[in-house]
Amino acid sequence: MGKIFRNILYQGRNFYRDKSFIFWSLIYPIIMAIFFYTAFSGIIDMEFNNIEVGIEEENPARPIFESIDILNINIITEKDSVDKLNNGDIEGFIDNNLDLSVKASGINQTIIKEILDQIKQMGELKVPFERFDFDTNYIIDRNQKANSIIILFYSLIGMVSVYGVFPGIEIATIIQANLSNVAKRMNISPLRKSEFLFSGIIISLLLNIASNILLLLFITYVLKIKLLTDIGPSALLIFVGNLFGITFGILVGVSNKLKLNAKIILSIAITLVLSFFAGMMNPDIKVMVDKSFPIVGKLNPISIITNNLYRINLLGNTNEVDIGIYTLLGWIIVLNLISYGFLRRKTYDSI
Repeated sequence: MGKIFRNILYQGRNFYRDKSFIFWSLIYPIIMAIFFYTAFSGIIDMEFNNIEVGIEEENPARPIFESIDILNINIITEKDSVDKLNNGDIEGFIDNNLDLSVKASGINQTIIKEILDQIKQMGELKVPFERFDFDTNYIIDRNQKANSIIILFYSLIGMVSVYGVFPGIEIATIIQANLSNVAKRMNISPLRKSEFLFSGIIISLLLNIASNILLLLFITYVLKIKLLTDIGPSALLIFVGNLFGITFGILVGVSNKLKLNAKIILSIAITLVLSFFAGMMNPDIKVMVDKSFPIVGKLNPISIITNNLYRINLLGNTNEVDIGIYTLLGWIIVLNLISYGFLRRKTYDSI
């Protein structure tokens, strides 16, 4: 036990001397979170107030507009509507012919247009105004728009969870005599590689989970975005994601003879591609992939973490969390077996 503890301390100091580990695990995620917040804060912080709409008193659809809770109706003339729109007193004006005038484009103006389109469609079907029934909840529609942006942050958490790949590569480098001087000394010493590997996995988990917690604290208390509402299953999912990242890093480290920097670049490229399909660059990509290639979303580790964090914390649905965790554990087992196969074949003519 004492040897394992000493190995943990040694490898912990070694990781924090590695500038690439510090940047990719601690600094880069916070930079990405700030970028997302800056780019989309207007949508995330959207206040769902009622929409100010101007209509003429003789408008035939006036009773319908007055019955929709989300609309605040202002009875004005078409002549006054120009000044009202310019001053921002109303967000849209509907004349007696059901034509819409707006000063700017946005979600509120889109909602007004959707209501108008529905009224016109019902009018073409000769349905009397008194039989119109608008059950669409436009507040929910706008919430869904904001929630689609939150997917970016969940995919960022998923990507950072898998960033255990970096210490995983470092572990693999330290135990291979053809890759580092430390490994040469270790291979001719009585030190058991299994103990060193186990110690590396433990410290990698601790450090990467610490970086995850730091990112979540930054998003929660600095950016004021609450991502986790159900801590238990979310933490378990993030923990397994970290374990997957480490095993994936070990595989990248033992499966080729590339230099350390090249292995890091390779792992960054792979995680960025996985994050792209998980919706980190654009939530619409994730929707398209889930519809057209659902198997990709079910097998992509970052998609698994992203999807389940979204379901757990925004939809309150934990029904599929166990499937996601089992899939990640399956990946971990497969990657470990492949890495073990590479390590068993490692022999050295001289050290």
